[in-house]
Amino acid sequence: MESAKSFLKAKGLKGVDVLYDPVGGKLTQDSLKLLNWGAHILIIGFASGDVPIIRANIALVKNWTIHGLYWGSYFTHRPPVLIDSLNELFSWLSKGLIKIQISHTYRLPEAHLAFAALRDRKAVGKVMIVMGSPAKSRL
Repeated sequence: MESAKSFLKAKGLKGVDVLYDPVGGKLTQDSLKLLNWGAHILIIGFASGDVPIIRANIALVKNWTIHGLYWGSYFTHRPPVLIDSLNELFSWLSKGLIKIQISHTYRLPEAHLAFAALRDRKAVGKVMIVMGSPAKSRL
């Protein structure tokens, strides 16, 4: 958190206008201290395992807007939005406009090593398990 505060100070900024939060927990609680008046909070997950508490009275006086986004619910509530979004993402991927960061690739018999890489926090990006030869993968 100190690095974020140092960055803001170096740039002459008082805070941030958007908090993108896939982590939750203590990191969210600490990040709330960096928000400007009128900021938007986008909650997309709780990777830390802890659901943060965002007090309504603080959100009120600081005029924060809190958005929750659970992509999985679009399958039930708005299937066309999900399908169109995925088609667009796959189009970007096929055109090379976006890339998937794959840090480790394993064959199926090595799946236990893939899980170990995740458990031991050695993965940066995705860990891929391929059914055939890794050389044949198109990702």
